Amino acid sequence: MICYMAAILLLVACHKEENDIFATASITLECSQQINVSRVQAQAKLTNVNTRQTTTSAAFSGATLNVELLRGAYEILIEGVMTYTDAAGTEHIRQFRAQTDYVELVGYDTNTAKLNIIFLD
Repeated sequence: MICYMAAILLLVACHKEENDIFATASITLECSQQINVSRVQAQAKLTNVNTRQTTTSAAFSGATLNVELLRGAYEILIEGVMTYTDAAGTEHIRQFRAQTDYVELVGYDTNTAKLNIIFLD
């Protein structure tokens, strides 16, 4: 009985937490112009460079997307429509794309990345 309990204790003590392999990625869309983003309707596709596993999300809050991922290196592609106000106060609705071939999202807590917006129209 004591050997059985010791074996269970050993297995539990050596168990690596699942949370150690996941982290939150906070991806913010940026623009060279002075704009205030009010709404983003877009699909973000995040592909792990090593495993080729793809995660998609559309849960934007303003210009920022928060998504939980396996820690690692990623390719990111975001395409969709954005509503924003420019410096003169004029509201615009435009199609855009933002992408990167490589970004490291390897921290244990929140990883931040910033992607430049490319307007398509």
